[in-house]
Amino acid sequence: MNFLNSKLIGVVCFSTFSAINLIFSQPAVSAVSCEAGTILRHSNGSLKDCVLARDTKVRIGSNQLGTSIFPCKAGNNIIFTEKSQFQRCRLSEEIKIKTGNSVASCPTDNYVSVSTSDDGKISIECSNY
Repeated sequence: MNFLNSKLIGVVCFSTFSAINLIFSQPAVSAVSCEAGTILRHSNGSLKDCVLARDTKVRIGSNQLGTSIFPCKAGNNIIFTEKSQFQRCRLSEEIKIKTGNSVASCPTDNYVSVSTSDDGKISIECSNY
């Protein structure tokens, strides 16, 4: 019986540690990792611009577009608005951009820009500069 209890305690401890690790590691995965000395901040202290230390996937959710994921390339700048909203980066992978009834490709190494108008409409643009 003691053998069974010790095995059960071991499983419970391992499961608890795994769950805690999963809960606390999630924010670190979604954080922006910047190269040292490249961080610029807006006057309100929010991140304005930095050079990414690693490839980073930015996830944006809106009622208009649903969820969009932008894979940003390491070694390139990522830019945010003063309200901490993603604005621009260089792509590490090709993405598809839906505009109305059409879908366009934005190739790897191009830049993707996201902007929001005063009435809340989001627009996504692809450019090679």
